Amino acid sequence: MPKIIRIATRKSPLALWQANKVGELIHAIDSSINIELVKITTSGDKILDKPLYDIGGKSLFLKELEHSLLNQDCDIAVHSMKDMPAKIHEELVIAAILEREDSRDILISKKYDSLRNFSKNASIGTSSVRRICNLKYDYQDINILDIRGNIDTRINKVLNNEIDGIILAAAGVKRLGLTKHITEYLNEKIWVPAIGQGAIGIESRKDNNLINKLIEKLNHKNTSLCVKSEREISKFFEASCSSPIAANAIIKDKKITITSMIGSLDGNKKIYNEESGPIDKFKEIGIKVAMGLEKKGARKLL
Repeated sequence: MPKIIRIATRKSPLALWQANKVGELIHAIDSSINIELVKITTSGDKILDKPLYDIGGKSLFLKELEHSLLNQDCDIAVHSMKDMPAKIHEELVIAAILEREDSRDILISKKYDSLRNFSKNASIGTSSVRRICNLKYDYQDINILDIRGNIDTRINKVLNNEIDGIILAAAGVKRLGLTKHITEYLNEKIWVPAIGQGAIGIESRKDNNLINKLIEKLNHKNTSLCVKSEREISKFFEASCSSPIAANAIIKDKKITITSMIGSLDGNKKIYNEESGPIDKFKEIGIKVAMGLEKKGARKLL
């Protein structure tokens, strides 16, 4: 066993929570291992005055952490799987995916008890093209504002009446103990979550066998299968973070079911597809979902 494991992480409260969680799980395997957090400010953390989709997408939250791994300044990096691109650096690997938290989107609002009750010209904040697509499709009269920053920063904008509502991932809100602010859980069949949403991934160097052998013990099999099946869809379409693409897989009764959505940036069109099958065919089912979307014309929307 290694004597110390250096974990690369962003500095946001949620990122630190996730890194500390991984440290706790490592300690549960071997309490003699020392954990060191390598806190990194990423480009995505620095540029807050522009929409993510205009400046390179969620990969801006990963680049510096992956550089740290490749330069051997850390041993592992902890990410939200929804931020991971379809393809990662050839020298790196996702060594483990932790058990998934709630994958749904949620609404936080002081003024309204439900998204469907928002009045004309009410303001709602999000920086996600997937969420913007959903809002434009169903709520043309709502004023959509780009909003960036940590979860607590965004919630405070609602509490201080700077904005009527925000849409966030339930997982991050729950992990930070902020569930009291949740107004509504959005229907995941309509608001299909982002690919990998709610899951934490641990990235490492492929050649670091000692670390990988340990980290693999943290892998949650069903979550890993679900996320990998979802990622087959983004790989198929070579989707970026500027694409309104979503997929959510669940395992029940020894079957995996994958629901996916691809929409247009202007919110004029959304295409859905769903497929089920045996768990051991998770990759094939992900590809089948993607092919079904393509047959319905989804590629033209990207």
